[in-house]
Amino acid sequence: MATKNRPQPSSSPNAAYAVLTAGAIAVLALVGWALYRSFNAPVSSTVVATASPSAGPSPAQPVSSSDDEAAKAAVPRISVEDLHQRLAGNEITLIDVRTKEGWDSGHIKGAMHVPLASVESYLSFIPHDKPIVTYCT
Repeated sequence: MATKNRPQPSSSPNAAYAVLTAGAIAVLALVGWALYRSFNAPVSSTVVATASPSAGPSPAQPVSSSDDEAAKAAVPRISVEDLHQRLAGNEITLIDVRTKEGWDSGHIKGAMHVPLASVESYLSFIPHDKPIVTYCT
């Protein structure tokens, strides 16, 4: 009986490296895209602030970061005197959103330290039963 010579598939190492390289590039591109999207995604949150003493207290106002400039302008400010009075009366939750170095250099007594970059991971630890006031300088 005669055996037929079948051609063997070529197993070129260069072809395997090319496929692995293309796969690695695709994975890196997807990871880079996911990281870019996660850091630049619009975040919706509820910001609670109090108005200046002349305007009287204001209710909680939801602020969307999609219109960042308008959101910044819409956040009422609180005077230092009003802050100290409300903090002494335990009427507010005060949060220092500066870095650890800023916190260590000095902070308002009674404030919580929640770095701005970590706010989302601290949401479950922040009391929500009273207005929240944040400061960074």
